Amino acid sequence: MPKTLPNLYCTPQDVWEYAGADAVQLRSDDRNLATGQVVSLTAAAVSGATGLNIASLEYALLRGTVLVFEAAGMENPVEVTLTAAGALGATSLTVAAIGGAIPANARATDNGVNVWLAGLMAKGCKYATAQVKSYCCGRYNDSDLKNSWSVNRWTTILATRWVAKRRFNPAPQSIESDYVEAMQELREVRAGQLNIEDIGTRTAGWPFLSNLTLDDRMTYRKVRVEPAISEPTVTQYSQSVDWNGILAGFEY
Repeated sequence: MPKTLPNLYCTPQDVWEYAGADAVQLRSDDRNLATGQVVSLTAAAVSGATGLNIASLEYALLRGTVLVFEAAGMENPVEVTLTAAGALGATSLTVAAIGGAIPANARATDNGVNVWLAGLMAKGCKYATAQVKSYCCGRYNDSDLKNSWSVNRWTTILATRWVAKRRFNPAPQSIESDYVEAMQELREVRAGQLNIEDIGTRTAGWPFLSNLTLDDRMTYRKVRVEPAISEPTVTQYSQSVDWNGILAGFEY
């Protein structure tokens, strides 16, 4: 198992929002386990809650079932994982602490997704992050890339395509079109033809120029850099600087 990546450039939430909850869930339902029933909240749930009040279940739900609640004025869908089975006719569910508030009347469709399949979403985000890093980390720091909206967009597209192509399925044409565009932009980033907005490159994007002087007083390392009239950014090589001259206030 590869080591954990220090930063992920997208999250399963981004994939839900890009492709739609139903599209992602149906792509992940390997065994056609979906009951298709709609689970509705009868009372609002606060962030961190471990219990949900719902309308009576038409079908039983297995422990580990993953439901994504949306609608009812929600800005973003909220994913919920059952930690105990929901019996036929149950009016409450025991769940892992939820990551956001869910208003009353929010709804989720049982599309047969369980904990293992939901984990594939996170795996897709890791694969996509690794692919984007291979194109961008030659010029940019990993810690900066995670703050870029363009990087988030590229990674979300790649992760969604990976989820869509599981089980040798063809990806929808809309995702393929976005994928081709994203890969073209990534190739341009790697070639230095496209700069990522709002973050700086690791080093200057132009040739480094160091003005030098020859100090005959020294036996070794006579060639010294004149920083005042040389490349001001950090270079990719070590520089021999005449610090004594600088400290003495000597100007070239």
